[in-house]
Amino acid sequence: MIYGITILLLITIVYFISMIWVIIGFNKIKAKQNDSFSNTKAVKVSVIIPFRNEQENLHSCLKSIQNQNFDSNSFEVILVNDHSIDESVKIVENFIASSNINIRLTSLTDQTSKKEALKQGIKLAANPIIATTDADCVLPNNWLKNIQSHYSRENDMLLGPVMFKSESGFLSAFQTLDMLAIQGVEFGALGFNQPILNNAANLSYSSDSFNKIGGFDSFDTPSGDDIFLLEKFKSQDFKIKGLLSNDFIVETKSENNWFTFFNQRVRWSSKSKHYSDKLLLFFSGLILIQNIALLFIYLGILFVENQRLSFLFLLLTKWLIDFILLFLVASFFKRKKAMFYFIPAQILYPIYVVIIWISSVLLKFEWKGRKY
Repeated sequence: MIYGITILLLITIVYFISMIWVIIGFNKIKAKQNDSFSNTKAVKVSVIIPFRNEQENLHSCLKSIQNQNFDSNSFEVILVNDHSIDESVKIVENFIASSNINIRLTSLTDQTSKKEALKQGIKLAANPIIATTDADCVLPNNWLKNIQSHYSRENDMLLGPVMFKSESGFLSAFQTLDMLAIQGVEFGALGFNQPILNNAANLSYSSDSFNKIGGFDSFDTPSGDDIFLLEKFKSQDFKIKGLLSNDFIVETKSENNWFTFFNQRVRWSSKSKHYSDKLLLFFSGLILIQNIALLFIYLGILFVENQRLSFLFLLLTKWLIDFILLFLVASFFKRKKAMFYFIPAQILYPIYVVIIWISSVLLKFEWKGRKY
């Protein structure tokens, strides 16, 4: 038993130190946020939005683009329809007819998938900077202004924050806490100039750099247009920055039931077998191992009475560092209400992580009416 506790202690120590590193990095990049738009270069942006069956979300997304605090002559919007079978195309056409911004609608014909839709949009883009978001997102008014302000000829990719809209209930809070952890690790690593994660809902890059690395990956995954593109940019030593600013946060919807949430996370996790970045592999592996260790800690608390204090110490140590990180990130994103669910979410989280990991290896998943 003593050997088992020693192993669990070592795992917890490595995890604790790693999360301290993340916390320090998050504070560093937060301190660098710059709300000034001085010295802004007149760079033009092409916004690419792939969509499939997004009739409930497209109008809000397009409205947030129309409301940008940005010169309408300095950007274009290219919407790429990936074989939608709902009213999405009609909604876009109606919006174009009543809008005064430059919006184009195109559709995939022979190809399918989000990456193919993005490729088609990029081919049609007339501007040097490509900005991507998803059709279920709402953009802050200064989104394009921030992108323009923080681009230079030396910069190849800009990563931005993404958060779920604030909603009530445990499921929403659980997803929010999960996303807060992801954003914490992403920007914590960026605080040390180590980009390991990104999100296509708030991503921009130079079209020249995109063409130099040969476009997207060749993995047979429905998405991955963000993380694998980041890895390709890193492999060429391109300059990658992150902007952690309150007026740069893109909001998206959380899943409204446990089944779609589970399906989404299996899809996200299914990409991990293609990861090549060593630091990303380290954090992915560490988080999985720590959560497997937590299951043994739970069992120890329940059934090993003479070592119960040792197991409780390990549990509370893990919870403490998680609480500090999540509270820090939740404060920045104004999602502190989700912290009321911290303890039940922490109890459930290791079970969730292990089930998602196993399911991503063994099970198929569905996305946008397609099975993978």
